Amino acid sequence: MKRMGSVSNAPWFDIKKGAKLFGELEGMFERPDERNKQTGKSKFFQIKAKEPVGVYYGRGKDRKPGVAPAGTTVNVNYGPKTKDLEPLIPMLIRGAAFDVEVVCTGDKMDIGRGQTMWPIEVGSVMTKAETVNDDEPDFDGSDEDEGAGAGAAAAG
Repeated sequence: MKRMGSVSNAPWFDIKKGAKLFGELEGMFERPDERNKQTGKSKFFQIKAKEPVGVYYGRGKDRKPGVAPAGTTVNVNYGPKTKDLEPLIPMLIRGAAFDVEVVCTGDKMDIGRGQTMWPIEVGSVMTKAETVNDDEPDFDGSDEDEGAGAGAAAAG
């Protein structure tokens, strides 16, 4: 069975030079975000780590760094680089599975107007194909009334 909602209180990927998260993509979710003036929400991904990963627990002044063991679901912010995972979500919903890797390759960069960005590389590999839906129409010509109609047309 596939979990439909996000894991509550999951730690966040601790982005810093050399940090790496490798694991199975679990989904994309939304959370309340007062910094987003347009929607009041922001997207994030959850990845089930397949190896220990640097994370932080909590936020703001209560933020504490740590190392999460393999098997921990880890949050990753939606951003200019991680948004490349979004097109995988419809396939994930249809039963596909993906291993993903998120790697921070350098120091935080100033991109202007008080904005910064981490240089992140994201990769993925499909480990399980989508599940075939048995409710979809069958176009192989095996429908009974289709055969009768075809035979009558050929005879007439």
